Amino acid sequence: MTRQKTGVREGQGSIRDLIDISPEELRARALTALQQGRFDLADEVLAGSDLKVAALVENLRIYQAELEIQNEELLHSQRRSEESLARFTAFFDGLPVAELVIDRTGLVKESNLAAQRLFNLRDSHFHQHFFARLIVEADRGAVIGAWSKLSGNQTVVIPEVRFRGDGTGEFIGDLHFAPLPRTEDEAPQFVCAVIDRTEAVQQRRDLFEAGERLFRSEAELKERLKELACLHDVLAATSQADAPVARIIRQVVERLPAAWRFADLAEARIYLPHISVETAGFAMTDWSLTAPIALADGRQGEITVVYRAQPHGDDDGEEQAIFLPEERSLLDAVATHVAVFLDRHDDEERLRDSRERYRVLAEYSPDWEYWLGPDGQYRYVSPACLKLTGYPPEGFIDDPDLFTHLIHPADRELWVGHCRELASSTVEHVGCVEFRIFARDGQERWIEHICNPVVTDDGRYLGRRGVNRDITQRKRFEEALRRSEDFLNATGRMAKVGGWELDPVTNAMRWTSVTYEIFEVDPGGAPSFESGMKFFHPSDRVKLQKFMDLAISLGQPFDIQARLVTTNDRPLWVQVACEPVMHHGVATKLLGTIQDITARMDADKSLRQAARVFENTAEGVVITDPEERILAVNRAFAEITGYAEEEVLGATPRILNSGRHDAEFYQAMWAELNRSGQWRGELWNRHKNGQIYPELMTISAVVDGNGELTHYVGVFRDISHLKRSEEKLEYLAHHDPLTGLPNRSLFQARLEQCLQRAARHQRQVGLLFLDLDRFKIVNDTLGHSIGDGLLQQVAETLSKQVRAADTIARLGGDEFVIILEDIPAARFAANFAERLMTAFSQPFNVEGHELFITASMGISLYPQDGEEIDALVRHADIAMYQSKNGGRNGFSFFESAMTEGAAERLRLEHDLHGALLRDEFVLHYHPQLALADGQLRGVEALCRWQHPTLGLIPPNQFIPVAEDIGLIDRLGAWVLEESCRQMIVWDQAGFHVPRLAVNLSVRELERADLVDEIREILHRTGVAPERLELEVTESMIMRNAELAIKTLAALRGLGVTLAVDDFGTGYSSLAYLKRLPLHRLKIDRSFVEKLTQDSNDDAIVRAILALGRSLGLETLAEGVETQAQVDFLLQEGCIEGQGYLFSRPVPAADLVATLF
Repeated sequence: MTRQKTGVREGQGSIRDLIDISPEELRARALTALQQGRFDLADEVLAGSDLKVAALVENLRIYQAELEIQNEELLHSQRRSEESLARFTAFFDGLPVAELVIDRTGLVKESNLAAQRLFNLRDSHFHQHFFARLIVEADRGAVIGAWSKLSGNQTVVIPEVRFRGDGTGEFIGDLHFAPLPRTEDEAPQFVCAVIDRTEAVQQRRDLFEAGERLFRSEAELKERLKELACLHDVLAATSQADAPVARIIRQVVERLPAAWRFADLAEARIYLPHISVETAGFAMTDWSLTAPIALADGRQGEITVVYRAQPHGDDDGEEQAIFLPEERSLLDAVATHVAVFLDRHDDEERLRDSRERYRVLAEYSPDWEYWLGPDGQYRYVSPACLKLTGYPPEGFIDDPDLFTHLIHPADRELWVGHCRELASSTVEHVGCVEFRIFARDGQERWIEHICNPVVTDDGRYLGRRGVNRDITQRKRFEEALRRSEDFLNATGRMAKVGGWELDPVTNAMRWTSVTYEIFEVDPGGAPSFESGMKFFHPSDRVKLQKFMDLAISLGQPFDIQARLVTTNDRPLWVQVACEPVMHHGVATKLLGTIQDITARMDADKSLRQAARVFENTAEGVVITDPEERILAVNRAFAEITGYAEEEVLGATPRILNSGRHDAEFYQAMWAELNRSGQWRGELWNRHKNGQIYPELMTISAVVDGNGELTHYVGVFRDISHLKRSEEKLEYLAHHDPLTGLPNRSLFQARLEQCLQRAARHQRQVGLLFLDLDRFKIVNDTLGHSIGDGLLQQVAETLSKQVRAADTIARLGGDEFVIILEDIPAARFAANFAERLMTAFSQPFNVEGHELFITASMGISLYPQDGEEIDALVRHADIAMYQSKNGGRNGFSFFESAMTEGAAERLRLEHDLHGALLRDEFVLHYHPQLALADGQLRGVEALCRWQHPTLGLIPPNQFIPVAEDIGLIDRLGAWVLEESCRQMIVWDQAGFHVPRLAVNLSVRELERADLVDEIREILHRTGVAPERLELEVTESMIMRNAELAIKTLAALRGLGVTLAVDDFGTGYSSLAYLKRLPLHRLKIDRSFVEKLTQDSNDDAIVRAILALGRSLGLETLAEGVETQAQVDFLLQEGCIEGQGYLFSRPVPAADLVATLF
């Protein structure tokens, strides 16, 4: 009681002291009292007995001041709480792990969406819970004790806590506690992370239960002690939450072998997608056991135990006898627990990564991020605002209008409109705006302002989150680019050059206005690479695509000319140039130009044509100015005068003056030129080498539109050849005009001189008389022009074979004579004759006709066969006829003697006899096609001799020999039967050949049993007779016309078709021709070769086709090699053809591939 009264009196004294003080001092004292915790002054006054009104009033004033101060503190605290709430809400809602915030008493303050889903409670319900109520009562004490002991920055992890769900039963999770930062006057709060481990714990419990069941069986415990120990060690190892994965996996692998029955043979391996660990002796064997390890991301690993060798005592090495069911269960259990360990390790890693990412993104982002609350106040501003504006985050939080003050005055209206749009909608996406601001240092910056609403799952609006991004450099670049494009467009319009840009990744293109004008495309369209390429000519499109590919892949620039057709179908020539823009060796874009060069190309074409005429004309051309200075000359001028262009430019034509014309001549020339503008006459000029030559000159004066003289043009040609003609007449008197060889008179003179030298020095001379075999046929069938050409080539061939001292002469027709001077023996003449035969074995190509010609030769020797010219020539002539009678294509000495040539023929005859038995003959097939559509109509079988040493021998070399030795009958039968069998092979392979053509020889046609033999071959091979066509030549028929008609009629009776081969080259009579049972005429290739080039051949082919139509025969042209020949033949009514245009003769195996 004493203390109470004393306190009252002290309080009364204090109140009395407050009566006379000012309000400011009164407020200060009240603040001091609050800071000292004196909240009972009013009670003391009321409890005192000495209570006056004045004292009561003063006491109330102090109390009022105390309330105002407390209210300010409460408001400040409220703002801080709201800011904290916003930060935690954004943080919690973004985390994939269940997070809660609790105070020291365990009351739940905040929860994120993951926590609400995990506990199946909404946020409002969470706030009515103590965290301890979410924990099963048995675990509640340990958890409360753990967080109660937290202090400072200490964290606690409590594994496998049992939690209660709202109506969903219990679940088990790992619980992580960490204190939240706070001020000194704030109550401590903690963040709780709950990771659901129900399934993992359940799996481990299952494992433990399995272990307990094993433990309950004493017999099984003794047998399975190793498995239990292994399982225990694996559980212990995988329970280390913070241990490295590789180390734990290594421990498990090294522990496993000891748990198996045959531990001394056991090895183990754990294979995971990112790691594989195995014991030192591990290798896959036939004795293995594997269990899968299911990972959380859907991938799969495996755990494998193997025995290095087959354990003793197992029957047949069967898997069931080697591994016990308990061992299988152990391996499955270890695999399951390894999977649980890996899942938990991954979850903890993701949690740490999530927290670190959030911190890094928030604090180190180059963009200025912010969160604007519903009240328009900043809840968060990232540090990037300092670099962008010069103001720290606190400046914007303290002054929400600071940002508005920084906006450029010209952009204020844009900002106001944006804010108005924000105010009208709190949910829809508003987008972004770009405007300028002034930084603290006065610099102008462009920013991109992005603002999006922040709305919770339950629809509560939490304000807006956005980004302010510095785009100053981009704007400057865009401005520079715009100015550059304006400049480019302006210069392009002036220069009429368009520009283009291509993005190689998207194929998007940009065109300048001139480019649109060149393509005649509406500028409003959006061009692409594909649409642009369609304008170009197809052939140029391929070329342009190739250059574009090189520019993109290799960075290779190009500048090419191409053709295109505009939208209005106007053809143009354009110059397209490209320069790739490279970045780190990769083309990031292509820049280029395009220019209409149609006018230039037309002008160039005209200039090229004029230049081509100027350069290629046979006459010399010289152009001078009015002062007669030479401006240009052509190539013919240089060829005629000997002066190169650079030697005469600037000079006058007087450098060619020969001195043969006097002054009066030139005066008269210039008088005529000035009068009529042209002079024409004959001049003698001097060549550069000093030689004087005549020329026919025309000089013209060229005037312009005003009649002013601009140039002189002189055109001339050398007429020296007229002089040389006289010299040639003298030459022709002693030489053959066709071949250029010495004629008979020069031959006799040289032979006489040669014999005189031989008599003087007692030497031998050989005289070889040569006559072409069947030359008359060439002349009569192909014409004298072909015959003359053949004689010229024969003369050229002979000239290449003789020595310089020898003489070749043409006596007339197809007769040649060769003087072989100073030969040591007769065999040298024989060797020379053999060389000539070898030379004649090659075909002669005369005006497109491939001719095979042989020669018969006779040889006489001086002095053995005569000492006079007439005797030697007569004896050589006799020997030549003996060679012809012996079968032609050979030589004979005047006295018959065996020569090396005869021996060679004997060898060929000998080899031919065994060629059939040795299967040395092969068949090639030449396709016969319809000229109209290219369809296969048939094939012609052609025989080739594959000689083992001489190679592939053509038929013209061995067929005559085969005829002479009587082998042609057997060879012909073999060709017919072999080709018929090939027809059947093609049929069985599904390749249908409508017709087979086979040639008959003269001897075969004259055989009495020919028809029976062909009938038997058709029967044996199974070929239908109508598919076989037999070919005979005109000369073969006319050799014995009546017999030929009879045999051909019998063949036609078999059903085969007949054709005349090489028609037009023989002497067939129309009277016999119409009696022949023919089906087809084959036009000889010698007439087809010059079709459309030789009017004579054109007329012959027309006549043959007309004859065929009149006789009702089909026609086939041989030797077709050009499309022009095909067009001519089709126009004239020819049905079929064969030749190299379609295919060469090929083996049977290659025919299908050749045609298709």
